[in-house]
Amino acid sequence: MKQDIHVSEEHCEILPVIIPAVLCLIFYLGISCAGRETISREQSSLQQALEQSAIQAYALTGHYPLSLEELLHDYNISYDTDKFVVEYVPSGSNLLPSISVLVLSSGKGGSL
Repeated sequence: MKQDIHVSEEHCEILPVIIPAVLCLIFYLGISCAGRETISREQSSLQQALEQSAIQAYALTGHYPLSLEELLHDYNISYDTDKFVVEYVPSGSNLLPSISVLVLSSGKGGSL
């Protein structure tokens, strides 16, 4: 015995609204995930550039830069201060400074 599947007219009217909404949600989630990954890569690249530049400065001059401003100026490093905060703590002229790159939150809730 065959059963007929009958879709009511109400469901047919809602379907054109639901499908684009679901597609938009999937698109938004994909873009959001890609954005977080990009910021993470930027953070890692900035951290690596700062550390390598500090090491290069030590190799060339025999001491590490005394401040973040000196390091940024001497090695032409720039970054988006609206996205990141850099903490540069010198540990002496012959010890690698502590360098941290922190991501600033983009929303009021503290999430990226």
